[in-house]
Amino acid sequence: MEASYVQAKNQRTVRTFAWILIAISVLLLLRSIFTLQSISAIIMMKDLTRKFNPPVDINYTPYFIEHAIELLLCIVVFVASTFVLKFENLWRNVLVFGLTVSIIFLLISPLVDYYNLAPWDMELMTSIDKKIMNVTKTSMLIWSYTWSMIFSAFFVVVIVKLTKKEVKTLFA
Repeated sequence: MEASYVQAKNQRTVRTFAWILIAISVLLLLRSIFTLQSISAIIMMKDLTRKFNPPVDINYTPYFIEHAIELLLCIVVFVASTFVLKFENLWRNVLVFGLTVSIIFLLISPLVDYYNLAPWDMELMTSIDKKIMNVTKTSMLIWSYTWSMIFSAFFVVVIVKLTKKEVKTLFA
């Protein structure tokens, strides 16, 4: 009696985590698609305005690569979470791997944004502008890491839950 109760509780927990991961991945997938479209539109506009020699020259390649990786991770987590709802062991392993890679990505991504944020020529800036830029970059880094830690903590909880012995028996 108690074993079936624990098994039903574990099934509900796995389903709940899977639905939460599906919702998160869909939202991030939409954001990533819109961001990639925006970056590609900006690159196209940059080519169109090249003869006007704009004062800001931004290298969008790190942002494009970062959001392309984010898009791929969202797709992996979405598909794996969908099949985890059917309790397929292969997809449980894929989901654990995808969440582990996502944690690594969440730890690296804010640093990429931090070091690629200032495309402007720092020599032309006044000292006040430089201070404002440094405060803005630091604030963005703190907020990025805060959100990264929140998502990473949730992903760690899901990974721990999916790798428990009694949960693995659900996927046999």
